[in-house]
Amino acid sequence: MADTVTTAAEIAAYVGAGAWLPQIATWIYHAVVRPVITIVPERTVEVGFTSFGPIFNLRLALASKRADAVIDGIELDVRHADGATRILRWAGLKETLSEVRDQAGLRQQVVERDEVPVALKLGTTSLVQRFVRFQEPAYHDSQEPLMSDLVAHFNHLKRTDPEFVTKTIASQEIHTVIEARKQSFWWKPGKYSLRFSLNSLDRISVRNDQAEFTLTASDIERLRANLDVLKIELENLVKSNIEDQAPPPIVWNWVNTNLRTHT
Repeated sequence: MADTVTTAAEIAAYVGAGAWLPQIATWIYHAVVRPVITIVPERTVEVGFTSFGPIFNLRLALASKRADAVIDGIELDVRHADGATRILRWAGLKETLSEVRDQAGLRQQVVERDEVPVALKLGTTSLVQRFVRFQEPAYHDSQEPLMSDLVAHFNHLKRTDPEFVTKTIASQEIHTVIEARKQSFWWKPGKYSLRFSLNSLDRISVRNDQAEFTLTASDIERLRANLDVLKIELENLVKSNIEDQAPPPIVWNWVNTNLRTHT
């Protein structure tokens, strides 16, 4: 009888262990199988420089194979032919929700959604497309203390001097911000290479993560014209504290150029 009990217990143990096999197999699968992310960028990209600093905008399609993945950051390693390197990071996403076209195929109505990027879920059964705005974190880090000083100076003048608008515009603080922004302009003629870097909560592999583009001397001249607009925009912000003030419109120049991808 004892042998029979022992045998039954052993059988129960084997059955219990077997019940865990599918779960164990799933754990092993997820530990071993990496999502493979393929990046498909639009061929035309937008290069700019505004009060937000150097900007690189393009539409990206992202596809995941083998397993789902969560992307919580996209960075661009931007390298000029002379070796100078800058890091840009996604700062904004725009998704097209719907659009209406006429019989000629022209877009008549577009519904879009802008969002601050936090994370993207990539599934294996669908393609994720977003218009991504890239900016330079180092630029924003350098601007933050300067803008804090300017705002503190402005608030002090606003409390103590009726000519606070005029004096703010003439202040060293606003001059320092403007000059620092101008010094942050680093676009120059020549060929640039790009490398996309995807941050993920998962262990991933990335394909088609390299590309290149070229800026001409006329492109740089067009972008440099924005340096004069920096002063106008900042002064408009200060002058907005005057009633019935109609500031001049702000128009930024942009450069559209072709992106060539390679593996």
